Amino acid sequence: MARKTFKTAKLIAAGLLVSVSWPAMAANVTQERLENADNDPANWITWGQNYGAQRYSRLDQINRDNVANLVPVFAVSLSDAISAEASGGMEVTPLVDDGQLFVNSGFGNMWSIDVSAGNRGMITWTVDTLVDTTAELGFVWNRGRGPALWGNNVYQNLTDGRVVAVDQETGEILWDVQIARTTSGFNIEGGINEADLVAGEGFTATPLAAEGKILVGQSKGDWATRGWLAAINADTGEEEWRTYTVPAPGEPGHETWLDDHNAWRTGGASLWTTGSYDPDTRLTIWGTANPVPMFNPEFRPGDNLYTNSAVAFDIDTGAISWYFQYSPNEQFDYDENGVHFLYNATIDGQDRSIVGHFGRNGFFYQLDRVTGEFLNAGQFVPDLNWTAGIDPKTGKPVEYDPNAAIQEYAVRQLPDVDRQLLCPGAGGGPRWQPTAYNPVTQIAYQASHDTCGALGNTVVEPLGPLGGNPNGPGNIFLPQGGENNVPARTADNPGTYNEGVITAVNVTTNEVVARIVTPFENRAGVTDTAGGLLFTGHQDGRFVAYNDTTLELLYTFYVGARIQSPPITYAVDGRQYVAIIAAGGGNGPNAIRGIMETDAQLWVFALPL
Repeated sequence: MARKTFKTAKLIAAGLLVSVSWPAMAANVTQERLENADNDPANWITWGQNYGAQRYSRLDQINRDNVANLVPVFAVSLSDAISAEASGGMEVTPLVDDGQLFVNSGFGNMWSIDVSAGNRGMITWTVDTLVDTTAELGFVWNRGRGPALWGNNVYQNLTDGRVVAVDQETGEILWDVQIARTTSGFNIEGGINEADLVAGEGFTATPLAAEGKILVGQSKGDWATRGWLAAINADTGEEEWRTYTVPAPGEPGHETWLDDHNAWRTGGASLWTTGSYDPDTRLTIWGTANPVPMFNPEFRPGDNLYTNSAVAFDIDTGAISWYFQYSPNEQFDYDENGVHFLYNATIDGQDRSIVGHFGRNGFFYQLDRVTGEFLNAGQFVPDLNWTAGIDPKTGKPVEYDPNAAIQEYAVRQLPDVDRQLLCPGAGGGPRWQPTAYNPVTQIAYQASHDTCGALGNTVVEPLGPLGGNPNGPGNIFLPQGGENNVPARTADNPGTYNEGVITAVNVTTNEVVARIVTPFENRAGVTDTAGGLLFTGHQDGRFVAYNDTTLELLYTFYVGARIQSPPITYAVDGRQYVAIIAAGGGNGPNAIRGIMETDAQLWVFALPL
């Protein structure tokens, strides 16, 4: 059904260029409803709007002609989120079903908010999942990126490694299961076992509900853990399968870890941005993060599968059906967790089922979503120097040598020497910020970070042949170093700089058709609509709408707090609303830090009656 859904989306949307009163589809969130989410734009029932993670709404009541009249109709304080906010910020996508909105925070608070009245939001229940906010796991990374809906339940995976199911009507916790492992302890003399090496596991990616399962990705690779995707039975909380993204000895891909100290045990490849799902092939496609330690390839020679990859998992068994590795033996923190969205398009005269991905390494990739075959790639960032380009046949960087233990890309930072200029910088490109894709115009949008920065590389000494985290279990493993002698930006040299960018790419040609620069990194991501509007929020407190063809700014409203959450749109009784979370705190730019500190709030906008 998915292939039919994605193929017909263009035809469905093309017929909705006038305002329509959309009926809400109430009750159970079923597999059928999730597969047909495009036909139910009054509700927003999964993180990416549909299984293809397109974040395109067929609602068009709010459009280019009237968006200037948009007004805030109500706001709801989520004051319990303040403590979570101080440790990284709410990056949450709210969900709406039949006038009921569900949202969560980084420390596991959950809210159900009745938005059916249109002019107000009434909290119907709150849940505190009792995450220990004082826990010390080296560096606590508490981020809420949104709940999932299945049946009559709301699901949340927590930073401490639990997954919980909550009754939509009552807020009662139906089950609470520890899935990720957070035990610590390492005794080199007494030997080593798997439990000793998993301190710091946890979740930040929104769970994905499909086929009666709740899919959760282990998100904390930088704590020297290895990533995995697990399927949890939605009814019972029982784990049905778990697949690691760094293969153990005897598993395919393990031979790409060529060190002599078991670096695979702490290898990374975590999953901290939610995947997509294709019901036709029963494959769920997720991006994986960098190998660990991120800047020191000497510690982990080899291609380091399945880091920095798109990985397609069989939903029934967890088996890896295909993978595509973007940057083998990656050395720049270009983890490719960013959204892998699904669509159909004609490429080189051939109709293809496609996975699209804005790479953190600065290229927009298109892969065949059935086989993982590389189709094409095009540069979408203004400045890029780490490679001379992408091989049009293999999709690998042109410098890639399959026989080399350590790859010599165009930028090669040796350990403990002066830093080099790296474009995009290590913090650059898209990370969790959701992509949007318009199936009518076949334009894909990415809001992210545009930067060139200084690359460092510090020698990391392994503990010994048994492996382990040199910083100790539960501690973050982020070696950097080297003197920073990289010049600042000049007219004829990119130098170091730090700003935001929103980019539009035509997927049929892989060409950038529009781009705008923003003062700060965009951390919210984007949502596109049939009204010709691209919605997002900025860290300086602006909720905005752009013309989705030209990226001309059409609407601005200051909410008074940093926005790091993606917008959604829904309808109640024929009236379209746009909702977004704004929250102070976090580790944003110094220029706005300290002046945007306020509690988390849900803001909802609509046209005046």
